[in-house]
Amino acid sequence: MEYLVAILRWKKHIAIFVVAATVVSIVVSFLLPKWYRSDVTLLPPRTQGLLGGLSPFAALLKDFTPTGSAARMGGSGSVNYLAILKSRRAWEQIIRRYDLMTVYDIDDGSMEKTLKEFESNLNIEVSEDGSIDVGILDRDSLRAAAMANGMVETLNAIAIELGTTEARSNREFLGKRVADTRTELAAAEDALKRYQEQKGVIILSDDAKSTAAAIGELFAKKVRLDVELSVLQKTTGGENAAYKQLLLEQQETQRKLSTFPEIGITSFRLYRDVLIPQKVLEFLIPMYEQARLEEQKDIPVVIVLDKAVPAEKKARPRRLIIVASSALSSLILALMAVAAVVRKEQFKHDSPDKFVLLRSAMGRRVRS
Repeated sequence: MEYLVAILRWKKHIAIFVVAATVVSIVVSFLLPKWYRSDVTLLPPRTQGLLGGLSPFAALLKDFTPTGSAARMGGSGSVNYLAILKSRRAWEQIIRRYDLMTVYDIDDGSMEKTLKEFESNLNIEVSEDGSIDVGILDRDSLRAAAMANGMVETLNAIAIELGTTEARSNREFLGKRVADTRTELAAAEDALKRYQEQKGVIILSDDAKSTAAAIGELFAKKVRLDVELSVLQKTTGGENAAYKQLLLEQQETQRKLSTFPEIGITSFRLYRDVLIPQKVLEFLIPMYEQARLEEQKDIPVVIVLDKAVPAEKKARPRRLIIVASSALSSLILALMAVAAVVRKEQFKHDSPDKFVLLRSAMGRRVRS
């Protein structure tokens, strides 16, 4: 009851305080600069990569990335794209492109300060369906839209550069294997030709040919697995199910090869030495050609679902929220002040001696 009486007694002062605080918040909210937000929505494509369509484990490979969490973020692509979108390299390109040091009034030219300011105005979100939303706040609606679309251009440029570098590495690796295999094949063919010239016609039984073909198939499979393991280790690391499964198959293939006896028949050995490089080249050359195509790719890597456009309405300040929160805060503060006065009077009335002692300790003169 005492509190209600005090509130009624001080209602005029409370009202004045709340109205004054509200008016001040209105003035301040109109003085604050307007900020506009533009968003661009991206759909990262799923690519098969170098081994796509050439390996029974291609479906497993495309779902693994070094950083993991691919399923949660819409597959392996979005993880890589998120890393680029959040990279210092991409941010610095946007900062220089739109002269954000000047826009943000960074007088000392500090890139670190500019990066922090840009980060506070950047919002990147991944939806459950795998799409990526990039939103940018700026005091100029046109510049906000341009920067959001510029982030997509920067993402594509960096992703293409990184993809080209990886494809070049794969192409060089596969190119060396193709060249070495062709050299081996040429040497084996020359040896077989010399043997034919010396001995006449080579006579091989059907069983010997079948055995040589089986060994050739197994050896070619082992080389294929070696290549796939090397590419997979470079792209995803050795700690995933696809790599371990390929490793097990490689070991099993090696075990089968070890069961074939070393047959000393010269014609059989020469025939086998020609057949193995031929089998190896059958799968190495398509992989090498695909690596060359990957290296030549310069098409955008992400699909723009919704392009950023200049915002028609400001994103902040939210004047209504500012005014309402200011009015509510001032009312709560005023009521707390009234409650404090009531508690003071109650303490003075109930414990006058303690009140006097407290005021004396605070260095105040006690009123008579």
